[in-house]
Amino acid sequence: MASQANDSLPVLRDYNAIIDNALASFTTISRKIGGDLPAMIDHVARLFNAQRQFIQKAIQSKKPTKDEEIHGLIKPQSTEIEAICAYTNNHRKSPLFNHLSAISEGIPALGWVLVSPTPAPYVKEMSDAAQFYANRVLKEFKEKDPTHVEWVKQWIKVLSDLHAYVKQYHTTGLTWSTSQTHTGGAAPPPPPPPPPATLLTSTTQSDDGQSRNELMSTINALGTGAASILKKVPDELKLHKNPQLREQSTNQPVEKSNKSHTTTSNTSSTLTTGPPKLALEGNKWVVEYHSGRSDLKITDTNMKQTIYVYKCSNSTITVQGKVNSIVLDQCTKVGIQFTSVVSLVEFINCRSMKIQVIEHVPTIQIEKTDGCHVYLSKTSLHTEFITSKSSEMTVNVPFGDGEYKEHPIPEQFKTHLKDGKQLITVPNESAGV
Repeated sequence: MASQANDSLPVLRDYNAIIDNALASFTTISRKIGGDLPAMIDHVARLFNAQRQFIQKAIQSKKPTKDEEIHGLIKPQSTEIEAICAYTNNHRKSPLFNHLSAISEGIPALGWVLVSPTPAPYVKEMSDAAQFYANRVLKEFKEKDPTHVEWVKQWIKVLSDLHAYVKQYHTTGLTWSTSQTHTGGAAPPPPPPPPPATLLTSTTQSDDGQSRNELMSTINALGTGAASILKKVPDELKLHKNPQLREQSTNQPVEKSNKSHTTTSNTSSTLTTGPPKLALEGNKWVVEYHSGRSDLKITDTNMKQTIYVYKCSNSTITVQGKVNSIVLDQCTKVGIQFTSVVSLVEFINCRSMKIQVIEHVPTIQIEKTDGCHVYLSKTSLHTEFITSKSSEMTVNVPFGDGEYKEHPIPEQFKTHLKDGKQLITVPNESAGV
């Protein structure tokens, strides 16, 4: 009876409406497209249902005072977010990779339950992150299959409805009950006041890209602890960068924003650090939280293995043999030398990076990274570079006896309309390119 009464509360009724309407339509069209989407959508559905149960628990209970209790409550959600991001990372060769990425880039929006005091803007920023890959889907299928165009609309609607819901019912953060239980039919109590200042980290002019990374790390800390929840990515992909603001950050790049987000110190203090790790998990080498190491080596490799480097700093990594792919996520001042890569090397949210290719790599992708210096070999001169929202990138080409010629990758472009029909974009020479 209590559950039925709670279901009638607007705070739960409207969340159920998201699941029954927008999410249901998105699920249907995802299954219609098929491929790798049905397995992904199963994780998404379980995540929304887990969050619904969490919200129901919150409006019935006072906010736990012990971190262990919150860990237990949030674990079902963190597990699914972790699985969603890992699924995308493991299906990079999928013909629906852009679809999977649109989901995994937007799904951290459900981490709003750990964001205060402005969770709704956070959800909006995650929706913008999803739009990056959603636009790729539109570009690929706009003239070929309208089903995929509709798929994009349905996913963005799910995130938009979630944003409206959070904005209405959880303006300053997740609403917990002010009493032990809350089973009546009236509207839920107003949000509790913010925690005392001693329990809050100082509010900084950080952007939503930074908040997203912190939030994802929080969810990870509350879940299984695996670093695979980060792409993402891929951060995601979203928003424009401001170099001046980035220089003020000591942990990671900061994107342009006037918004501030605050999280409790007990969680945020555990998100950016963890025990150093270098281990093979299945076919993935995980290297995380190393600092000041120049002797990190991965030697026993094969073409099926991937390497994921997360939040390392002031370190050097050597990879021997041929691997499938390498991803470096939120690293600072890390140098990596490798023999050969089958698919690509990807930098996401990194700073002051160096990479040396001994033999071959088809593609190097640089996203939201400040300072990335690539040293090619004479056998890797056909490498392609994909860059977005990054700066201070150079490609160093070998010549002579061990010498290199540096070529900067353009950061600024000039676009004009040719004959009123076609956009022509070229590097802006005045930008020093």
